[in-house]
Amino acid sequence: MATSARIIDALKRQLKLRGLTYKALSARLGLSESAVKHMFSTGNFSLRRLDELCAILEIDIGDLVTISESLDPRIEQLSAEHEREMVSDIRLLLVTYCLLNYWSFDEVIERYEISREDGIKYLRRLDRMKVIELQPGDRVRLLIASNFSWRKNGAIEKFFRSRVQTEFFSHDFSDDASIRIVKSGMLSRKSQMQLIDKLKATGEHFDDLNWDERRMPASDRHGTTMVLAIRHWFFPAFRKLERR
Repeated sequence: MATSARIIDALKRQLKLRGLTYKALSARLGLSESAVKHMFSTGNFSLRRLDELCAILEIDIGDLVTISESLDPRIEQLSAEHEREMVSDIRLLLVTYCLLNYWSFDEVIERYEISREDGIKYLRRLDRMKVIELQPGDRVRLLIASNFSWRKNGAIEKFFRSRVQTEFFSHDFSDDASIRIVKSGMLSRKSQMQLIDKLKATGEHFDDLNWDERRMPASDRHGTTMVLAIRHWFFPAFRKLERR
């Protein structure tokens, strides 16, 4: 859906949420009802008129754009084939990681050894996968849902386990920006579920912070990985000592 069409759809939805009819809106704008209907049917808005509509709805244009982008269908997961395609090309995986963390295309090719020509090819592949929408001027619009996740035991998770996990935990976690908490005890099923809920909430808070800071330059943000894990587990060496 084109950007203009999404914005008009978002305006209509906001009017409906507030119980504003075209007739009521025409009175607020000083126009005839037919003129308002024509304006919405053709999408012929001036910037001044759009400002007036946003003032009536008590939102700004930036909020309207964000709302309009949320109306498009978003992917919650890649296909197994597309995940395999990503891990087969480390530069494609790198570009994907950066874009999912709200880097601009220019920031990606400025930081990494990827030519603009090759970068455009990666953007086209991601556009084909429906991860992004490639827009004029090499701009990118993400098409992933807020609950996007990698496939369980898929190519990305296997890549993480084989290439990332060991290196990640080899760190001593002694600097101020790191922490490693390891707890072990005997908990009831009820307590286990309470902890799982809190870990999920912490993961959601991480996503919220990542979203809130998306407009900051990539140079002001730092690659950050958080692993939250809990499972029913007992040290195997101890289990060997159990009476049979």
